[in-house]
Amino acid sequence: MKLDFATVLTDAWTLFKRDRDLLLRIAAPFLFLPAFALALVVPDPPMPDAAAGNNEAQAMVWADAVQTWAAAHGGWYLLAYVMSFFGTSLFYALYLDRQHLDLRQALTRCLRIFPRFLLAMVIVSLPAGAGLLLYAIPGLYILGRTMLTGPAMFAEAPLGALGAIRRSFTLSRGSGLPLMGLAAFSYISGWLVGAPFMMADKALRDGGQANPVALAIVDAGAAVAAMAAGIAMALIAISAYRRLVR
Repeated sequence: MKLDFATVLTDAWTLFKRDRDLLLRIAAPFLFLPAFALALVVPDPPMPDAAAGNNEAQAMVWADAVQTWAAAHGGWYLLAYVMSFFGTSLFYALYLDRQHLDLRQALTRCLRIFPRFLLAMVIVSLPAGAGLLLYAIPGLYILGRTMLTGPAMFAEAPLGALGAIRRSFTLSRGSGLPLMGLAAFSYISGWLVGAPFMMADKALRDGGQANPVALAIVDAGAAVAAMAAGIAMALIAISAYRRLVR
């Protein structure tokens, strides 16, 4: 079945309008708070110094800086991503379980399935992340073809991590480009909305003694953008899955 880009977006928007109170209550602790904490108190990972050239010594200096940063702060990034993945899995349990679970039942089911879901997300994130860093289009294509991994895992249980990824590729056959477009819509729109806040954060910190109230407001804006992108990606994946399994 061919997937229609506009129809999936309409379905996702309909879900959000109908259930926004519940969605925001879930997203606040699992999507907003981790992003807000990272932006506010955890420094960004060091980036290579473009002005210093591309020699081996400079690469070693950057690698050492990244290793030092990871030892000090990597655990907080890992915790934030685990929490956001759990929030996403909770959306899938609520919308795609055959039993039509309430929130308490969905939480219980998520705790059982989450280790497999997290493993699947790690497996998917490695090639997708590499593709986004090197060339955006391959990364977005991988994100699109694997977008249905989580929905399949919760709707067609029991599925393991690799089985859910294979199921996503099977369902998305012939719809790779629309799904890539949907992934790009969520990823790029979230980045575009959040970028001004992150630029303001950098400007405040570079100025020396940043006003803590202004910094908190700016970082909260960036976290809201990240939360909105996370909700959008989950609802788009749910809507696309429902369309493709019909």
